[in-house]
Amino acid sequence: MFVAVEKYKTPAKILLGLIALTFVGFGVSTVAAPGSDYIVKVGGQKVSEHQLNTAMQNMQAAGGSESRDAVFNALVQRALLTEGAREMGISVSQEQLKQIIVDEPSFHDQNGKFSQNIFNQYLNQRQMSEDQLIEEIRNEFAVNNLISLVNNGNLVSDAQAKQLIMATQAERTVRSVSFSSEAFVQQVKTDDAVLKKYYDANKKDYVIPQAVKVEHVALNIQDVAKQQTVSEEELKKAFEQESASAKPKREIAHILFTVPQDAPENVRAAAKAEAEKVLAQLKANPSKFAALAKQYSRDEASAANGGNLGYLPQDGGLLKEFEDRAFSLKKGEISEVVQTAAGYHIITILNIQDKPSFEQEKARLEAELKQKKAATAFNEAKEKLAEEAFNNPGSLAEVAKKTGLKLQAPADWLTKENGKAAGMPDNLINAIFSDDVMKKKHNSEPVTVNEGLVWVVRAKEVREQKIQPFEEAKNFVKADYLRTEATRLAEAKAKQVLADVQKGKAADLKWSPISQLTAEQARQSMPPEAYAQLIKARPENGKPAYVLLSNLPAPVLVEVQAVKTPENITEQLKPAKLALAESQSNASFSALVSYLGSTIKQTQGAQKVNPEQQ
Repeated sequence: MFVAVEKYKTPAKILLGLIALTFVGFGVSTVAAPGSDYIVKVGGQKVSEHQLNTAMQNMQAAGGSESRDAVFNALVQRALLTEGAREMGISVSQEQLKQIIVDEPSFHDQNGKFSQNIFNQYLNQRQMSEDQLIEEIRNEFAVNNLISLVNNGNLVSDAQAKQLIMATQAERTVRSVSFSSEAFVQQVKTDDAVLKKYYDANKKDYVIPQAVKVEHVALNIQDVAKQQTVSEEELKKAFEQESASAKPKREIAHILFTVPQDAPENVRAAAKAEAEKVLAQLKANPSKFAALAKQYSRDEASAANGGNLGYLPQDGGLLKEFEDRAFSLKKGEISEVVQTAAGYHIITILNIQDKPSFEQEKARLEAELKQKKAATAFNEAKEKLAEEAFNNPGSLAEVAKKTGLKLQAPADWLTKENGKAAGMPDNLINAIFSDDVMKKKHNSEPVTVNEGLVWVVRAKEVREQKIQPFEEAKNFVKADYLRTEATRLAEAKAKQVLADVQKGKAADLKWSPISQLTAEQARQSMPPEAYAQLIKARPENGKPAYVLLSNLPAPVLVEVQAVKTPENITEQLKPAKLALAESQSNASFSALVSYLGSTIKQTQGAQKVNPEQQ
């Protein structure tokens, strides 16, 4: 819609483009209490919960998956840009706006002319007036013109593009040496005074966190299900009800040769040829179907089982071409090669079940009926558990006795951190560390740990947070001090050696063997900061360049002996310039939004980004 409006190109602005047409009614007066109709007001632009919901719907309809917070931030950015454009006097005339609407192809009839009826239908669908639409387009143009003004200065020269290509694609002849902190540990001297001084400066590292020893009872729906009984009469009644609407089933096996839907013809032909080859083997020996399925089928879920998909009804749940052919085969018959969206299949029918068998379905029906009964029994047991936990707040043993649940009491101390590390859900951790449980030592309310599992917890023993005394922490302090000082000595030595080799002084170093390092290898083997340091090192006048890489487990001194110019550098100039221009555009956009955010007043409203947090 509105192709005349400049499209967003850079990643920083894609989300803005998806949610652009959501700003109907900005700044409209209201009789509601001040702040009740928006989350935040940016200058005169209001960002409301309704607009956020609409933006989320637009984003999801376009295939996006951004979080609610990300979409809200994009709305705020757009409000800043709209308000910034207004303050800078960037505008478009009423006549130009109306001409944009007249020229919009979406409003044209079959003869390519503007249709008032089509235009009115669009307004009715969006529940807006013509003036509102014009105001929306006006804001759209203002924002795009503001961004264009900022980006107009982003010019990229061939020289800049060549530098980018050389930095990111050139192959380097290198050797290196690491300065491991372990080699310097013996140089570090320690005594109690030194360690006490280090301890005093780093007491925060020796905090023993708040912890609790808990006991709990667990109510599990699976245990409840095992306690349920199902009579033969109930099973037969369920079977009869199910049989009345049951469709015939076939036990189907297949061998799948996968082919992506967008695969080129040569790939598709190769997969089909392989399928035909396997089919020829089956025609010669049909009994080898399971063995060939294990060998050739790309359907991992069924291949290990000889291609067996189990008993399936003809209900549209399979790919149409597959289902049509499978249900046209006789028992034991093998199909020709069948093409579907997944690739090529060879299908066979292992068994045909026109009517379900009670004996075959009995175990499944019993499990399902037990589960249904368990759902009701579980809710009743949960209510009883809550009642007993409330009536006996100071004794979980009594609760266990009255509910028949096992009381469990691990001996380990539990902290919030190791609770999360163990996979405990937040609501359980919050319940354990609540005032009722921690301070009053009362039973918690039933806490849902996961679907079908409920705990009631109680604190047996509580350990408050404290700083570990020096004498208790001494061994840890010593280890930390040795590591810190050895690392400092290693870094100092590395810097000294770098200064020496840069001045041409010989250094007795254990260099690694000389090797060729591609840009891709460098990017994969080191963090971005170290990679950025490496690409700046360029040999000059026949002398190697040296760089000391940081942000690694140990400082690494790299000697760059040569940089090989990439091939076809001329052909790569255009994409390199585009990449640089996009990078500069993103930086300009971020700088613009940051500037507007610091100069345009923002007022918090009563609405929330996530209403459930209110």
